Amino acid sequence: MKATLENEFLCIAIKEKGGELCSLIKKSTGTEYIWQAGPEYWNRHAPVLFPIVGALKDGIFYYKGKGYKMSQHGLARDLPFRLVERQANKLVYSLKSNSFTRERYPFEFELQVIYTLQDNQLAITYRVANPSENILYFSIGGHPAFNCPLYEGEKRSDYQLVFNRPEAISIQRIINGFRNGTWEQILDGEQTLPITDNLFDKDALIFKGLKSSSVSLQRGNKPVLTLDFSGFPYLGIWSKSSTAPFVCIEPWFGVTDNTKHNRQLADKEGIVALKGWEEFRHSYTITVI
Repeated sequence: MKATLENEFLCIAIKEKGGELCSLIKKSTGTEYIWQAGPEYWNRHAPVLFPIVGALKDGIFYYKGKGYKMSQHGLARDLPFRLVERQANKLVYSLKSNSFTRERYPFEFELQVIYTLQDNQLAITYRVANPSENILYFSIGGHPAFNCPLYEGEKRSDYQLVFNRPEAISIQRIINGFRNGTWEQILDGEQTLPITDNLFDKDALIFKGLKSSSVSLQRGNKPVLTLDFSGFPYLGIWSKSSTAPFVCIEPWFGVTDNTKHNRQLADKEGIVALKGWEEFRHSYTITVI
């Protein structure tokens, strides 16, 4: 099941499974910006990562002395969401804790993913409500995959990622899905990160502490879209292989485990500790140019 929403500029589609954005089309050109989940490379579009981002050491976390198994990026992306609100420019999807989730993640929660269109911009808002008196520990993030290249006759390496501020920063390297404590400088006062064929040979690029609040996917001097990740402490950049025709730009509250992590959920890097009866709300935007 899919729901669609459109305005004068954009048309989007959302899947019930995972509350996942599966299409973002610029109406004036008919251009599709979201990867269409081809099985040859990656069978997802833009999954919602909750209640963890990345992988757990040994595939398990501990809470109050009990162990819980959970696969990479959590359980929300594979569960059915309910469309609970539709307005002229907005769709609101909801996932609530239930007996299935509590067996795997022992917390009460409501997760809403809110999609809002405003002119040529799509805002994706995460709202997490804690309906109990206990602290709710979670991570959350986006994983949108953008078609790159966008048009026939182009190559992925024709494109660049351009930050809105110069960056002198290192990335955390990943080995077999986990951070191993090593860092590698990738930008030294530049704004542009070329999408070379070997950029993802060592898995995703994980940024922490960026000065920038947005990054643009650009061909030559022409931006095609801008993702604003203001307030997100981590940003991931990923593609499946040297030939995969998409690039993921991923704003996160949370990150994959370090190989030396103690597997305690409360100690997981980037974890959000939401007090009882409170709510968390944060957004990122995609502007089509």
